Amino acid sequence: MRRSDLWLTVRQRKLPCVIDPALALCHAQGPRLAQQLTQVVEPWLTRSFWQAIDASELLLLGVEAREAAASGIDHPAAPQPASSALLEWMQLRETTDAGSWLFRWIGDCFAESQTHDSADAQIVARYEALAEAYNARLQGLDPGRPWLHGYDPVAAAMDAVVLSAALSGAAVLSPLSGAPGCVPWPVQSLERAHVDVLLIEALPAQPVFAAERALLHEALAVAGLAPMLELLPPLAVLHVLAGDEGEDLWRHGRSWWYRL
Repeated sequence: MRRSDLWLTVRQRKLPCVIDPALALCHAQGPRLAQQLTQVVEPWLTRSFWQAIDASELLLLGVEAREAAASGIDHPAAPQPASSALLEWMQLRETTDAGSWLFRWIGDCFAESQTHDSADAQIVARYEALAEAYNARLQGLDPGRPWLHGYDPVAAAMDAVVLSAALSGAAVLSPLSGAPGCVPWPVQSLERAHVDVLLIEALPAQPVFAAERALLHEALAVAGLAPMLELLPPLAVLHVLAGDEGEDLWRHGRSWWYRL
C-alpha cells in the first residue's frame, strides 16, 4: 500500500490578546504567565514592553532605589517592574531565536514585526497613525520613555490601547490597579486621553462579552494558571476601537472593559 500524499493540518485561530506591560513586568509571575498564555491565546507584546526591556539596567537601578521620593511619577503607589521579572525576560530574549518567539508584536517596520500571519502588511502604518493621534491627545505626556522618570504604568499602557485599536478591538489583559476604584492602567490612559470608556458590570445583559469572559476563564484554566492567578491582582479585560479616518482618529473612539 502506498503512503498517502495527502496531509491535513487543522489550525484554530486563537483569541488575540494584548498583554499590558504592567502585567508582564511588575509581577514576579509575569513572564511565566505570559508564556503559558501562548498555549491558549494569541498574545501580543507592546512596544513599551520592549522599550522597558531595552532600558532594563535603568529600571533595575530604580528597583534597588524604589524608596526615592522625587521620581516624577504621577502615581506614587504605582507598581514598579519586579527585578526577577526583568531578569527573566532579559534571559528569554538572549536565549530565544527571533523566529522562535510565540509572542507577536509590532516593530518599527513590518520586517521588524512578529505577526505570524496574524496581521496584514498595513498593520504598522495603521498602528503609527493611531499612536500619533493618541499621543496628540495626551497633552504633553511622554509615553515613549516612561522609565526616564521611573516606570509609569499609565504611560506604558498607551501602547496597549493603541495596539488593541490597531487589531480591531483585540482584548487587552491588564491587572487592576491598587488605586482607589481599582481601575486598570489602560483605562486610566484612555481617561487621560479623553476617549470614551465604559465599564460593563452587568455581563448577563451583554451576552457576547459574557461569552468572551467565559472563554477566557476556560483558557486560563486550560493553561494551568489558576494557582498563579491567586498570587496576582485581579485582572480586567479591555477592548478599544478608534474612530473613522479623519483628522482625529480618536474623536469617536470607544472602549469597554470588565473585570475578569
